[in-house]
Formats: sequence, C-alpha cells, structure tokens
Amino acid sequence: MVLQRKTLALDEDIVNKLKEIASKRGTTLSNYLRSLFNEVIDIEERGYYAPKALRERKYEYILSNLGFIYIPKELIGNVKSESISSLGSRLGVVLKELGVNVVDIVELLTRDQSTVFVESNKVVLVAMPNTIEHYMNKLVAEIARNSGLKVSDTDSLISIEIPEKELKPKLEEFEKSRRRKKP
Repeated sequence: MVLQRKTLALDEDIVNKLKEIASKRGTTLSNYLRSLFNEVIDIEERGYYAPKALRERKYEYILSNLGFIYIPKELIGNVKSESISSLGSRLGVVLKELGVNVVDIVELLTRDQSTVFVESNKVVLVAMPNTIEHYMNKLVAEIARNSGLKVSDTDSLISIEIPEKELKPKLEEFEKSRRRKKP
C-alpha cells in the first residue's frame, strides 16, 4: 500500500479531543483515525450510513445502561431449548457467510451481563438454568459454535475459545470495555 498524505481541515478542539481519545485507547491519532475510516468504509459498503450507525450505537449504549438487552424476536414467547439451538445455528452460519467477526458478536451479545469472564484464551459465560441470561448464553454458544469457534458448555457454564489471531487485541479491547462500564 502506497501511503499518500492528505490534509484535512478540522477544528482544533476536535483534533485535541480525538488525540485524547486515541491516547486513552493506547494508540496514535493516525492509527485511531485509520481504524475509524476503515470501519466507516466497511459499513458504507454494506449499504448503511455510518453517522446513523454511530448514533444508533450511542442509543444502544444508553439503553443497555438502563437494563435493555438484545433478544431475538423469534425467542420472545418461545424460549425452548430447540428454538434457541435452531436460531443460534442459523445465525452462526449466516454470520460466518457474511464474514462477520463472531468474537465481536459474542462481545456485543454478552457485554451487559455481569457473569461474563475473560480467561486466558476464552470467554466464559455463567448463568443459572432457566433464566434470561441462561437462554441468551445458549444462543451465543450456538452462534459461536456454528460460525466455527470451539465451544464447551454445560447447563450453567459456557466456554468459547478465541482464535489465536484475534486473542490479544480482542481480550485487551474486551477487558477495557468491561472496566469502563464498572463504576
């Protein structure tokens, strides 16, 4: 890749805020912006308006702090083991076909649960049987399994192995996001 420099005119206060954000994330302003622009391009190529996606994510963050969680429509009023398994299997296959990073999906679907642990190369989900978290964990396990991740599960504990190539950056990112949420 040939590096070409381009100059962008930004207000000084915006540049200072972006530098501060990049520093908190442990990166440079250039790397932060490069990563941001790559994500903008990716979401735009998928047909979605990037500023709207960020705005919606902001609202999702606010709602999650108010106790909202993602629940697939298909599961509302239909919480049965076979329904969860079937839905998770279909979602896992589709996400894999779309080239979606399933580790990101696991993080998204479990981030609001207090019983999620990161342990060496695994994400461990714990929940008592027959609770909402238990059913969501089972769904996440099926998504992960059917998208190619190695999953071990029992009635109350699920372990999802993170592939080596994603392990270090994902674990650091996952831990940072969990620490930011805790008061």
